[in-house]
Amino acid sequence: MDYENKDDIDALMYTTMADEAGQYTFDAFRHILSNEKFTSKIIAALENQTKVLNQFQAKVDPEQNKPDDWEPGLISDLLATLILSGLDATYVLEEMSLADLPLYIRAYENRKKEDMENSRLWTYFTMLPHIDAKKLKNGAKDLITFPWEQEAAIKRSEEELTASLDEFEQRMNTKKIDYYGG
Repeated sequence: MDYENKDDIDALMYTTMADEAGQYTFDAFRHILSNEKFTSKIIAALENQTKVLNQFQAKVDPEQNKPDDWEPGLISDLLATLILSGLDATYVLEEMSLADLPLYIRAYENRKKEDMENSRLWTYFTMLPHIDAKKLKNGAKDLITFPWEQEAAIKRSEEELTASLDEFEQRMNTKKIDYYGG
């Protein structure tokens, strides 16, 4: 959606006001938009809906680097994923609100992670009689490390490094007199 394109804005207002605007064709609705009082009412309603939805959305760090080939996903792809993962199609397409999306997507991602971890564990158990388990110090994690585990390990390493640096700085700033109690 291009927020600088008047046609896109008109379509957004038409779909947002579906209950009231649904009784008009889109062309008739666009003609009604020439009334400033009506248009300001629609804009105020849209702002209120946006404020309500914003409280359920995760905050995005604008400084976060995105890959050059990153493109925003389409909501239709998300909905199809949710339906194929077992969520009722009627609920997804007709009843679910946008504010519910992050909840279901998070649940879907957690279930996928659990499934992948279970598969790894059962693969490990299947291989166990045929391999030297002593060489796998971390058990099933030595077979494959998932990206979320790598991220957690990096974060843990950074926290340990920060703690070590803090301890080092504290010791370096300590005077001899502090060691000998004098």
